[in-house]
Amino acid sequence: TDLNDEEIAMANKLPADGGDEETEEVDKRPFPRTVIFWIAISLLGVCFLGLIIFPIVKNRKGKVDNQQEGLMTGSIISGSPEPERHDVNDEETVSPEPDKHDVDEQQLTGPIIPGQPETNVPTADPSSMPTESKEPSGVPSIPPSVSSSPSNIPTRVPSGYPSTSPFKLFNYGESLYNNDELGIQLSEGLTAKLIAQRNTRVKYTDGSESTLKFHEWLDGAGVAPLPDGGYVYVSNSEDDTGKAGVFGLYFDKDGGITNYKALLTGTTWNCGGGMTPWDTWISCEETSTGQCWQVEPNPDKPHHNTPKKTLLGGPRGGNYESVAVDNSNVLNPVFFTTEDNSKGELRRFVADGNGWDSLHEGGVTTYLEFLDGNKFQWTSSLSAGEKSASKHYPNSEGIAYHNSTLYFVSKTIKTIFMLDLTEMTYTSERTGSNFQGQGSFNAQPDQIIKSVHDHDDRKYIYFTEEGNTAPGAHARDGEGTYYTLFRAIPGGRFSGDETVGIAFSPDRKRFYCGYQEEGVLFEITREDGQMFN
Repeated sequence: TDLNDEEIAMANKLPADGGDEETEEVDKRPFPRTVIFWIAISLLGVCFLGLIIFPIVKNRKGKVDNQQEGLMTGSIISGSPEPERHDVNDEETVSPEPDKHDVDEQQLTGPIIPGQPETNVPTADPSSMPTESKEPSGVPSIPPSVSSSPSNIPTRVPSGYPSTSPFKLFNYGESLYNNDELGIQLSEGLTAKLIAQRNTRVKYTDGSESTLKFHEWLDGAGVAPLPDGGYVYVSNSEDDTGKAGVFGLYFDKDGGITNYKALLTGTTWNCGGGMTPWDTWISCEETSTGQCWQVEPNPDKPHHNTPKKTLLGGPRGGNYESVAVDNSNVLNPVFFTTEDNSKGELRRFVADGNGWDSLHEGGVTTYLEFLDGNKFQWTSSLSAGEKSASKHYPNSEGIAYHNSTLYFVSKTIKTIFMLDLTEMTYTSERTGSNFQGQGSFNAQPDQIIKSVHDHDDRKYIYFTEEGNTAPGAHARDGEGTYYTLFRAIPGGRFSGDETVGIAFSPDRKRFYCGYQEEGVLFEITREDGQMFN
């Protein structure tokens, strides 16, 4: 109030006369720097807050979206009641991080929401993952949990049973383990039990036992199916003169033993044999005048109690071993018989008919003769057959037929022969020569059986073994590779013994084999319940 007009004009650098010109100069004054500074600070602060708040809002929105998508894996969105915990107690619930070796992120079909438990509560929306399954899954459940009671959630490891799953080839002999109680080594994945022992009554499934004690010197065997689904394990006894014979061990359809009885008695050194297409058993005597006997194991058949000598051994007899049959021509089946003699000819008998009577009423016998160039013929000359046996295949034992090929072994030279009956040529190899896995097949081959079924195209041959410190049962696949199913613990109770009596149950899920001198019979099965190769 103390300034005059001139001082005020000078202070504002305005003309002294004022007016409109003064107002125009006031509007053009520079903006104060302090105000500009705080405006800039405010703008930077807003931008900074935006950088912080925007990801938080976006992340929160993502969590909500994930919660909604989580319904596909059984999760409950916000606002729903607490999920029901099936079969898991609060104290037992464990939710560890999934093992990276067990879970591939690309295999998961829904998001993993940490902290949200699994539930079996169904959702309204379709799900790309089953909420409950009774079949094993290739992808484990996420997250894993521990339960004290059974759960509907499948496990990673499928059960061995039921055995209706597709056939899986068994790898014999990859690793052997000791069964010290039985005195044998088994392929991993096989299990064995003792079902009969010499001079001991046989235990039946119903808790009772046989009146007759199990026979001594068990040897060759076969299995005959019965109409009710059961079967008979037919077993030779290679006992002394007049004390040998054939015995039947009867099983129900579930593999339980129901009976044991004699089927043929009064014979001598019954060694090997073979099954016929009509399910009778041919038992061969291994003595200088031995014969081959036909035995009917089915109690409902008319010849059950009347075993009869066949025409296979000829009038003079011999040290006969085993029999195989080519039934491709059902009107005239062909029987092949081996003889355990240094000049024991392989015999071929073409029957005049089929069925029980065909082995007793007529036929034509010829003998195997090897020729140059790995060829052979069937000759009517017994002496030519004996000469060929002495030179090429002495002491022939086990024999089997399949699909126009005849297989037989020569024990003393440890050789298997394979005869192409169509081309009339043959090949041979030393048994156990191409061996794979643990175990060995170095001693003499004896009985053989051919394994043929629709699930396996390798066509395995199974062998017994005589001698050695660890005799066992072995297999050869169609590619010529040998494996060990089981063998004696080296140097144990079966050292120097021989395996005998190999046969399969009709469903091929039980394998029977024993040791002759110790007089024991084992039943061997796959742990997964499937049939043998």
